[in-house]
Amino acid sequence: MQKRIYCGNRPTKLRLLFIDFFIDFFYSTFGDKKNKERVFPKKFLLFNFGHIGDMLIMGYMINVLKQNFPKIEIHLVAGIWCKELIEKNELFDKVFYINHCGTNRSSSSNFAKFRLYLTDIFAFIKTQRNEFYSHSFDFRYSGHNANILLPFLNIDRKIGFGTVGYGGFLDKEYFIPQQNSHTIDIQAQALSNLGLSINSKLIQPKIFLTKDVSNLLNIDTQFFMIFPEAGARAKMVNHELWIRIIDILVEKKDNTKIIICGLTKYSNELIVKLSRKNYHEKIVDAIGKLSILQLNSLLEKSLGAITLDSFPAHLACAQTRTLCLFKDGFGLEYLPINKFPVVVIHNHAPSKNVKDFRPEMNIEYISSFENTDSFKDIYQGLKNLFKLN
Repeated sequence: MQKRIYCGNRPTKLRLLFIDFFIDFFYSTFGDKKNKERVFPKKFLLFNFGHIGDMLIMGYMINVLKQNFPKIEIHLVAGIWCKELIEKNELFDKVFYINHCGTNRSSSSNFAKFRLYLTDIFAFIKTQRNEFYSHSFDFRYSGHNANILLPFLNIDRKIGFGTVGYGGFLDKEYFIPQQNSHTIDIQAQALSNLGLSINSKLIQPKIFLTKDVSNLLNIDTQFFMIFPEAGARAKMVNHELWIRIIDILVEKKDNTKIIICGLTKYSNELIVKLSRKNYHEKIVDAIGKLSILQLNSLLEKSLGAITLDSFPAHLACAQTRTLCLFKDGFGLEYLPINKFPVVVIHNHAPSKNVKDFRPEMNIEYISSFENTDSFKDIYQGLKNLFKLN
């Protein structure tokens, strides 16, 4: 058996090693010994307890899977926060929801999250009594996975990652490469079992979302879209940087509006500061007003977008020209998969030498977003990407 390489600090690794020792012993003694190397693909069960950005990226790989196995039935298990993205999505024949307490970002207490998680698990297992799958795939390699559920399900061949424990429940176990790698190249290991070769440099981002042109803010002129929020506060930049960027867009592009998107007080405070500008009539407040389907439709019509390291970055890069400001992120691992020209400016030191990732993607490293000199790179990115005079 391959030596396990766990994610986490030393106490976490020791705990996982201890748990896996007993799982391995149990399965080597009492487990199913039949040969599962050659299981014919019939029906797949996919797990992804990540957030919306993780789900969007996974969809690119599932599109390749469907192209190669068009008659396969695919069931998906995910968190309810991904509902807009996966409900009525043609990639998935059936969707089940388990709200993992470790990735649930709601304002509920930890106890309430854990109780909901257990309730969801029991409800899901109950629905699976008469379901039989040829394969299961879990694409989570560094976050919370579903390996612990596998003994309760009817699956011929279980494939996933052992880096966060319970790998003994898998028939084929993968790990994170030691070298700096993109998330698609890491996750695609699981699909290599089916003879699929998926590469982050070549895969095409296809968005499977229905069109929603309702309530598109009644904008009758060209516009840019600004996404000033990220899932973690540490990944966000100050208001002053956003205002400098918007100043340039308004000055260099006549008859252009700026749509400010977001969900929290941070974006509302930015709107208040922009209301004091002499161009305030060009600012469109879309905070908390648009669904993912509407965002997708607007991005297709926009002149471009400016985002942080978040779900909107991945969505925007598949639909329009995008400037990505990736502060305190993971560098190469979560670079967006683009269909249009993109500029990525980041401060991830281990990825500072990454320059050639995908066609029409320019990647620039800066030491700090708080450094005054770094704005020169941001300005140059704006100028080149959006053809500003």
